[in-house]
Amino acid sequence: MKYLYHIDRMMLNLKRNGKLKKLKALLVGSFTKMHDNACPYGKTVAEIILENTKDYDFPIVFDVPSGHIHDNRAFILGKKIKLCTDGKDCQILM
Repeated sequence: MKYLYHIDRMMLNLKRNGKLKKLKALLVGSFTKMHDNACPYGKTVAEIILENTKDYDFPIVFDVPSGHIHDNRAFILGKKIKLCTDGKDCQILM
């Protein structure tokens, strides 16, 4: 179970440790069973990610079929991929 503030904390950690500077793109998988606090956090997962990456100039692709979902695609860490996007549609070539 993940809370929205967990995502914000993880993104801030990546940002503060310089990990986002090295990205050429950010692929965001599916988030399931997200929970909010009794006092609402006030942001969606997408808003949290966009806020933490606003200072960078790399494409961000949401709803990539990866994560805790039935149609889960495997990505090899460190493997180079080709990301083709026109701002509306996206293709990931491995």
